[in-house]
Amino acid sequence: MTDPNRRNDETSPNSEQREITGSAKSPKARDSQTTPGAKSPTARKQRRSRPWGFRAWRCLAFGAFRDFAPFVISRSQGLRAVLAGVVSLLAGVAPVHAQGGGGNATIYVGTYGKKILVLNESNLKVVDSIPISVGIPTSMVLSFNRKHFYVLDPQFEHVEVIDIATRKAIDKFTLSSGNTRVRLWGINVDPRERFAVVLVKTYTKKLDRYEIGKPTLLRYDLAKKAVTDTIPWPKGEERDGAQIIFSPDGEYMYFFTTDDVLVYSTDSLKQVDRWELSRTLFEEGMGRLNFFFPNDIYEDPGFYTGLFRTNDPVNHRTLMGVARVDLMKRSVDFFTLGPSEPVNFRLAPGRKRAYGLRQQVGNYEFWTFDLEGRRVIQRTQFEGRPRMGLTPSSNGRELYIHTAGPTIDVFDAQTFKKLRTVDLGQDMSGLIIIPQASAPKPANAGR
Repeated sequence: MTDPNRRNDETSPNSEQREITGSAKSPKARDSQTTPGAKSPTARKQRRSRPWGFRAWRCLAFGAFRDFAPFVISRSQGLRAVLAGVVSLLAGVAPVHAQGGGGNATIYVGTYGKKILVLNESNLKVVDSIPISVGIPTSMVLSFNRKHFYVLDPQFEHVEVIDIATRKAIDKFTLSSGNTRVRLWGINVDPRERFAVVLVKTYTKKLDRYEIGKPTLLRYDLAKKAVTDTIPWPKGEERDGAQIIFSPDGEYMYFFTTDDVLVYSTDSLKQVDRWELSRTLFEEGMGRLNFFFPNDIYEDPGFYTGLFRTNDPVNHRTLMGVARVDLMKRSVDFFTLGPSEPVNFRLAPGRKRAYGLRQQVGNYEFWTFDLEGRRVIQRTQFEGRPRMGLTPSSNGRELYIHTAGPTIDVFDAQTFKKLRTVDLGQDMSGLIIIPQASAPKPANAGR
């Protein structure tokens, strides 16, 4: 279940979804070189020692047009020809970042201006905005088919449904009425968008006090726009938080408890199976792997990849590693990295690499995880700042550092060199990137 109280890009210090980022230190500027204007032999010799970049472009430019100019040309004609050749090359052999930057996805940024800004990833320019009537989009829950946002307001009372294709609101609901406010502390929408499971608490205003109700799980029918069922707590044990995820086909609902996962039918809301997760995530000599099932836009449906922590019973220390869980087969593949450190984890497209950010005052780092080689291959220090999020670009070449504040810092994913900063003019509440690749569909979506 998505917890709206947790920002899209930050979680607790020990969670693999915690987002803490910053801006990299800029490298020292290179000393500029000048060429004397004298026409003496010494000056000609100095001109030959111009920086490689100039000479390379000059040679490439001449090569571009020399086949079309087999005759002697004047100095001014030659200069014009060189410039024309350079322009031609720039048009046809532009640098990677000029050909689309981080990719061709669409980025949606929730802002404190009560809007969702729509950005083209290729140039990170705002092309549209979606007004949110319920207030600041504190949480944006993306539907399984990537067609809708379910947006919660700062009071967690109202949900507004946004159609991503038309960029307009198509629905809105709240469970509050009269003197009773119902706050939605968790929400998850089933893959076929028939209903949403919500974790709520009631706050009823009396003459001299507020009466706070017990945490309750409800099923809200999105078509009927009404609560249809109350889902009983497993073993009658109430809790302030719950993690509930759906199978990709929408047939089952997985309710995570302390040791096991209870499998419910989404039609009857009755328990039909039990997954002994404590055994699946147990390694002899290591104990249980503490793993939170993170959603990631670049992961396959039904799979969850992220960091885990486990206690070493021999050396009495906490270790960390990377795990990938197959929900349907109830299997896990993992590898350890070493002692646990406060770093988060975000998959890159293709799932061959992942990136992380380590936060410690005076020691902020970019991490690169080689998932095929099963190791960390790069750690680079940078000047960090609090409350920031990390999102890899849709082509994996760039990293976006965002939230909070109004800026998006763009870094090269290999060198971690800062490329540019985009100022949106509005403080951000969250960011979601949606690649152009076709969205996943439930197996029986046509039923």
